[in-house]
Amino acid sequence: MLRELLVTLMDCRGTNGNYLFGKGRFVLRGFSADPSFELAKCTVIKDSKTTTTGCAHGLFLKRYNSRGIWRTLKRSVQLPRAYECLAAAIRLRQAGIATPLVLLASRYYLITEALPEDTVFLNRKPELAADAADVIAKMHDSGIYHGDLNLRNIYFLDGKYGFIDLDSAKIFPKGIPKTLRRRDLARLISSCAIEYLWRGKPLSDAELDSMTDALASRYREKTGIDTAGPELRARIRYLIRRKRRH
Repeated sequence: MLRELLVTLMDCRGTNGNYLFGKGRFVLRGFSADPSFELAKCTVIKDSKTTTTGCAHGLFLKRYNSRGIWRTLKRSVQLPRAYECLAAAIRLRQAGIATPLVLLASRYYLITEALPEDTVFLNRKPELAADAADVIAKMHDSGIYHGDLNLRNIYFLDGKYGFIDLDSAKIFPKGIPKTLRRRDLARLISSCAIEYLWRGKPLSDAELDSMTDALASRYREKTGIDTAGPELRARIRYLIRRKRRH
């Protein structure tokens, strides 16, 4: 955890002083807002045991909930997820990859810019997923593992792909292990398969294998790393079965 915190602090300080740190929070220079007050004004999108999210006045707000004794204790010793989101967002933007600008990151709150209404999330157009292989390869080569690469967390705007929901993101300055690269790709492909299933147009085994081979091939062209094979296919089918059970 200490290493990750140091990486986070180094990332934030490497932005030419754009972020100020004090009272346990990183704040973009010039931004001023009370998170709890802003969230109270928001239209709530999600309210669960883990998070409450909402949008208002061009802002996206997320509160990390600690409901229950065990969750409260766990959160008290963990590196705040908002810090990790901030570090990953900085790395993505430095690599030229789109992601909403983080305005504030504290133990319990994350505030970013809200995406415009014409943003297309890939769960609305899963056919765009094949072309996302290029930006995923770029993200991985920049040392960023997303960790929850489903269609709802990838968007298309102004001719570019971007990523949101970086709660599970990890930074690997020396390179991402092949197993984690495969996990991100498997998460994306299984998410596509589930989306078509929900639409009443389930993919056949041959169609799923064709999609897997095409995306893995394009990823290999960009990174030189071959993730294809039985391990990738087994992971995809495991994720599909698990999602269908839930």
